[in-house]
Amino acid sequence: MTRRSRTGGDNQVNDSSWRSLSAMLGVACVVLIIAAGALLATSGESSPTPSQPTGSVAGDIPSSSASIGSSGSSGSPAPSPSATASALPVATPTGTPVAKASIAHVTFNNLQLDASTDPKGKARTFTFITDGSGPVGIAIVKSSPAKATTRICAQLDGGKPDCRTGTAVNYKGALTDTAHSVWVITLIGPASVGPTVDIAFSWPTSHAQITLTHGRFQGSSSPGIPQALNGFTATFKTVAAGNLTVSAAWTVITTNVEVTTEDLNAPTATMIDQKQLTSVTSLGTPGYAFGVGAGKSYRVSLRNLSADSQRPDLTAVISVP
Repeated sequence: MTRRSRTGGDNQVNDSSWRSLSAMLGVACVVLIIAAGALLATSGESSPTPSQPTGSVAGDIPSSSASIGSSGSSGSPAPSPSATASALPVATPTGTPVAKASIAHVTFNNLQLDASTDPKGKARTFTFITDGSGPVGIAIVKSSPAKATTRICAQLDGGKPDCRTGTAVNYKGALTDTAHSVWVITLIGPASVGPTVDIAFSWPTSHAQITLTHGRFQGSSSPGIPQALNGFTATFKTVAAGNLTVSAAWTVITTNVEVTTEDLNAPTATMIDQKQLTSVTSLGTPGYAFGVGAGKSYRVSLRNLSADSQRPDLTAVISVP
C-alpha cells in the first residue's frame, strides 16, 4: 500500500493560494497607482473663490468720507426746501468717479441772515456735491457788524453736523476723498439781529453747481428792507468757457425780477448782461443763461424789483463752467 504524504498535499494547496493572493495584490497596486496619479494631476489647481465687489456704481453717493472735524456740538437738520422750490433742478452727482477734479470757487456777498430768535427765521442753506479728492473751503470772509457772530453748521453725507459760532469761521483743512459727497451748510444769526456776511465756498467738482435754499427775496424798495435781504449776489471764477446758468423760484408773491452779470476782470466792474421778467413766480425753464470765458471772474445777481410786505422764500441753483 502506498502512503500519501500530508505534508506534500498541504504544499500544493499553499502554492495555489499564494498565486491567487499575489494576483489580487497586483491588481490592487495598479488601482492605487492610478488613483495616486489622478490626485497628483489635480493637486496644482486652486479652488474657485467668490467674485469680489468692484466698487461703487457711478452715480451712487458713498456714505463714508473724510472728516471735517467736530466741535462737539450738534445742530438742527437743515430745513427742507419749500413746495414751490422742490420743482426746481437740484444738485445731483454727474459723470463718472474721478481721482481729481477742478476746484470751483463761489462766494455769496452781502447776504443778511435771519436771527435765531426770529419766529419766522430760517437758516440760509447751501448745498453742493464734491467729485473726487481735493480740498474743500468753507469760510465766512466778511461780517457786518464787525463783532456780529454767525452760527454755521457743515453736514457731510447726512452725518452729524459740525457746528461753530464766530465772526470769521473757517473750516480749515476740510477735504474729500470719495467719488461723490453731499455737503450741506447752514447759517443763522445766534443773536436778536442776523449779521450780513460774505460766505466763500471752494470744492473739487466736474460740474460746478451750488443750491441756495431759504434765501430771502424781499423787494428792497419796500420801506426798511435792505438789499441784503433781496435775492443774492454771487462772485465766481470760471475753469472753462461755457454758460453761467441760474434757476430760481420763490413763494408767496408774483413779482418783477432782474438778473444781471458783471465782468470783474478790469479795475471797475462792467455790466455785460441784464434780463428782466415781469409778473413771474420763477425764472422759468430753463432759466437764465449767459456765456462766459475761461479762467475769468464774474458776478451774478438776482433781485426782486417790486415792493412787498411779505417774506418770499427763495431757492436758486447756480451753475458755473
